[in-house]
Amino acid sequence: MITEIDEPIKVGAVFGADCIGGKKIKPVWFAWKGRQYRIKEVTYTWTNKEGRAVIYYFSVTDSQNLYEIAYNTETMVWRLMAVEVEG
Repeated sequence: MITEIDEPIKVGAVFGADCIGGKKIKPVWFAWKGRQYRIKEVTYTWTNKEGRAVIYYFSVTDSQNLYEIAYNTETMVWRLMAVEVEG
């Protein structure tokens, strides 16, 4: 079941040219509602443009659930967009 969230989160990420698939951002963990989630795998990435901002979207897993997180290059804010819980 997919649950839409759209809340700001804290993210630990690596910025640089050597990240996944030549992308410049690789999220490693995120914190939401007082809990830290370690990202085991980035399963998919895509971008979207909203005005001047480029939004980087990441589908990530902690080996249990699937999360969609997004980084806004204009505001430099990360958001948890959705969660898909197994079962």
